[in-house]
Amino acid sequence: MIIVCLGDSLTSGFPGYSPGINGISDGYGNPQSQYEYWLKKFCLEYLEKDLGSLEDSIIENLQFINKGIPGELTQNLLNRIHHDVINRKPKPHYSIILGGSNDLGWGIPSKTILNNIQQLHKISREHNIISIGGTIPPIRGELTHSNYKEKKGMINQNLKTHFNAQKIPFADLFSGMSNEKGNLRKEYAYPDGLHFTVEGYKKMGKLLFQEVVKNILKMEFF
Repeated sequence: MIIVCLGDSLTSGFPGYSPGINGISDGYGNPQSQYEYWLKKFCLEYLEKDLGSLEDSIIENLQFINKGIPGELTQNLLNRIHHDVINRKPKPHYSIILGGSNDLGWGIPSKTILNNIQQLHKISREHNIISIGGTIPPIRGELTHSNYKEKKGMINQNLKTHFNAQKIPFADLFSGMSNEKGNLRKEYAYPDGLHFTVEGYKKMGKLLFQEVVKNILKMEFF
């Protein structure tokens, strides 16, 4: 089962990890500083518990391909989805599509952000690659920019509505990683307040596993 993970720095694992851009090398840095590492770990633990033991073929064939590039906007993801997801060989079974954080930082209109994310999922599914979504995660200073929190909240609500209407499985990363004030929880935040610590990426992987991928494993293996 091959899952390609398309996104920005929160998919790449910045600042602790940088994936191999050429798609061949493994990248460099701390592999635990990426949600893909933890997502695979949770999947293997779940399968081993329920199957009793794991064959080497299952471990080898369960692949999470990191296609995150720091700083990218949702339009950048649209520009490379065919290269990194659709035309990839062997063909992926699933795609995890996460974006929007950088768009918000650059003041991209909400309508554009929503449309781009919807198009990313549409393209993936038109090519028989089942897409998985997520809400835009919190930052430490949700209230530091005028209307930032309100804009993100509106986008996330519209994303959830769209995902439900289109039967796109998704994880609510914002709710799962924020504190009672709506800010990114301190233990998940890198000092810049925007990116994640290893614990943050672990939580991100856990949310995707619990809310989406666990059900996929049940369909694929049981």
